[in-house]
Amino acid sequence: MKKWLTYALGPLISLAIIYVLVGRDLDAVRGELARAHYGYLIPTGVLLIFSLLARAIRWHVLLNRRVTVWHAFHITNIGYMASAILPLRVGDLARPWMTTRLNPPVAGFTAISTIVVERLLDILALVAMLGVMLVLLDVPTEVTSAGAVVAVLAFSGGLVLAGMAAKPNWVLNIIDWLTQRLHVLNHLHLKERFRYFVRGIQPMGKLEIAFGALLWTTIAWGFSLAAGYVMLLMLFETPTLAATLSYIVLSTMSVALPAVPGNLGPFEGAVVGGLWIGGLITAASPPHNAPAVATGVVLHALTLGLYVTLGLVGLSAEQASIRQIAKGTQELVLQEV
Repeated sequence: MKKWLTYALGPLISLAIIYVLVGRDLDAVRGELARAHYGYLIPTGVLLIFSLLARAIRWHVLLNRRVTVWHAFHITNIGYMASAILPLRVGDLARPWMTTRLNPPVAGFTAISTIVVERLLDILALVAMLGVMLVLLDVPTEVTSAGAVVAVLAFSGGLVLAGMAAKPNWVLNIIDWLTQRLHVLNHLHLKERFRYFVRGIQPMGKLEIAFGALLWTTIAWGFSLAAGYVMLLMLFETPTLAATLSYIVLSTMSVALPAVPGNLGPFEGAVVGGLWIGGLITAASPPHNAPAVATGVVLHALTLGLYVTLGLVGLSAEQASIRQIAKGTQELVLQEV
């Protein structure tokens, strides 16, 4: 029942967001698409590919180089494609399953642990970009100061993550000290929960791996931001870094909303909201949002096209199929559970 509800809720949310964004002003969006400078899609696509390559190198580092960069690149692209065309973000499980087929194989749980670290690093990066965005926007001084604090906290969070992975016993000792003085905490089973958490962040326990992961996270998001900025030149004469940060952060967060495969609707809505917050459009409602809607539609088509194309290349290189991935991920879940 819950599964069918999830499948039904996604299309409803997608349709509702598309209607709110466009309404009856489809001609305004068509007009923006007609005047767009599509030549900017070439450098945008190249920068997005470099971002994917940087993410693959980060995964290669997190796996302690047990998987080659090119295997990591192909498998990462397969994961993005699977998440784009299949429901429930199957790609996050497709990647661990693909590593079990390598020679020598990498255990599924090991790969899952590294993906957990990737998610945590990306969250820290988003928080840092959110802080920088608040600093750059024309907002009250108090908000600007809060943005600077958020950015510093995100950077500190990366260091804390590495520290917990390297010295988990320190945290366990702190938990013991707290539970001895606050007995109510015993019911929360903090030690067991922390041990499970540490298993996921173990790769960050080595200085070389932690530094490499943080470095390639920064490089990957740098390429993504550069691609986002160049993309805006398609329809906007003077894009800003604040607007770029705003719509990149929101569009990345939009994947958390249930929607049809490919995230149609929430992605475009996030682009519109981000460009409105960044000051590139005067209103988020139609027809004033038409340039932002057109930007979201074209960028979405470009990214999906890249994911599918590079994913198919990856399937060929790794000698796998979508059917094998669907079956393999189910088997992996049963094994890990």
